[in-house]
Amino acid sequence: MSNGDSSGFGAAGVEFSDAFPSSDYQSNNSGAGSGSFSLLAVDPKLVRHNEKYICPIHKGLLRDAVQTSCGHRLCFACVNDYLGTETSKMCPAGEDDCESVTRDTVVPDPGFRKEIRRVLVFCSNENEGCKEQPQLQHLQSHLLVCDYRKVACPYTVRGCPNDEVVLANLEKHKADCDFRPISCELCGVVLNAKDKKSHDKESCPEATVTCPYNCGVKNLKRKDLENHKLTCPKRPTECQYKSLGCTFSGDKKDVQEHEKNMHLHFEVLLKWVINSEIEKRLHNTEIREMKAQVLELQTINENLSKQIKDNHKDARLKIVSQIERSIQFESTANTQIAELKAELQTEITALKSQLEPLSSQVTAHDRENSGREIRLAEMDLRFQMIETASYNGKLLWKIRDFTQRKRDAVQGRTVSLYSQPFYTSRFGYKMCARVYLNGDGIGRGSHMSLYFVVMRGEYDALLAWPFQHKVSLMLLDQSTEKRHMKDEFYPDPSSTSFRRPVNAEMNVASGCPLFVAHTVLDNPNNQYIKDDVLFIKVMVDTSQLPPL
Repeated sequence: MSNGDSSGFGAAGVEFSDAFPSSDYQSNNSGAGSGSFSLLAVDPKLVRHNEKYICPIHKGLLRDAVQTSCGHRLCFACVNDYLGTETSKMCPAGEDDCESVTRDTVVPDPGFRKEIRRVLVFCSNENEGCKEQPQLQHLQSHLLVCDYRKVACPYTVRGCPNDEVVLANLEKHKADCDFRPISCELCGVVLNAKDKKSHDKESCPEATVTCPYNCGVKNLKRKDLENHKLTCPKRPTECQYKSLGCTFSGDKKDVQEHEKNMHLHFEVLLKWVINSEIEKRLHNTEIREMKAQVLELQTINENLSKQIKDNHKDARLKIVSQIERSIQFESTANTQIAELKAELQTEITALKSQLEPLSSQVTAHDRENSGREIRLAEMDLRFQMIETASYNGKLLWKIRDFTQRKRDAVQGRTVSLYSQPFYTSRFGYKMCARVYLNGDGIGRGSHMSLYFVVMRGEYDALLAWPFQHKVSLMLLDQSTEKRHMKDEFYPDPSSTSFRRPVNAEMNVASGCPLFVAHTVLDNPNNQYIKDDVLFIKVMVDTSQLPPL
């Protein structure tokens, strides 16, 4: 698979990408060829530095080398960046024989691309201690098994924040990790290593503790402490004369000795008697005041009761009169309501007989309107397809709500999506694209898969079969760098995917199950997905199509 720009460079009109072409990568099915180099975020470091492998524009390893008319080599992507909006610039190599560089004078250099894939490079984990020096084409596959790659601590699920541990140091980290699980040797509970001290000191039920009353008991476990405190001989008790105001407390022996001091308790008793007498006198004064208030309230109550009895007699007479008038009014109202109800029932029966024919007419109109709505919806769908369809062999597909659609694909609700149809010409081949956001086949769960589909068209009888025109599949980069992902292929004439569709609306899809890795799409440094939108472009080479 190639990832690239749709711009056509070269005098011969050959298209090539800003990664290695499909013939160098996908057709080998190695998974670690030159295409993997184009996915590396940082240029690998050469074991033996050689300027011929360095791009004079970005000063890093040449990626998808192209050759200028003066013989110098540049990165394909760097050519676009270097020229910008200009059509021509002097070759950046800065030598005496340099000539002007244009998009039409640079051509791919497949021989040099093969050569650079075989150069030795240092492992990207060199700073972590890796001594391997693989060929560039094998670097990606080495990184997948490198002993010095960074992995997450297995105890992150228990709270360890270290998600970048060098694999070679992982066992040592696990042995020292504060979040490794250990068992308490006393109670058997499993906890993080960092919590062991606080567990032993504060919560382990089998740990030995000391009595807070310093009674000297030995081998007292924390789970037995509360029961012990209730029977501890040193447990503090209070003087039996506490109710008289004595505040002394201590262990049982000290309290017994204290209670023998009768002179001290006589003074306590005397103070209690004096205070009680004072409170009693104050209480008697309050009682006398309350009695006077009660007598006053009784007098007021008797006067109010007399007034209420007089008013109650008048109120009863008024209520009886009002009830009699209400009974008479209710009788009259019931008679009028019965008469009105009979009249309304007669009118309702007449209206029902008039509405029955109308109801049948409404039902017929509803059926007719439903048919019209279905036909209008079909026509609206056809108009939308006509408005969005292209007739130049090119499809630009905008996929909105990418995050939700990918989640649906992962959960199996909507595994794949179809694009709107597009055509090679007004009366040409009918085609569409099909995408699996969570991958298909060998790409399931790790890649986005993209396929090309030949559909049954109205003018298939006039076209040449099987379909034999070059197809280019692209994922567009929405950043200013325009580092598009691209793959292209020529149809296999023996495949049923490219024969004329007869018994079905479309043929079996054909394309790339490993079109782009999820790691590339999810990388925040890439902008293939922006504002939750992804753009896919499909191009069919129509240059060899005979006109109809």
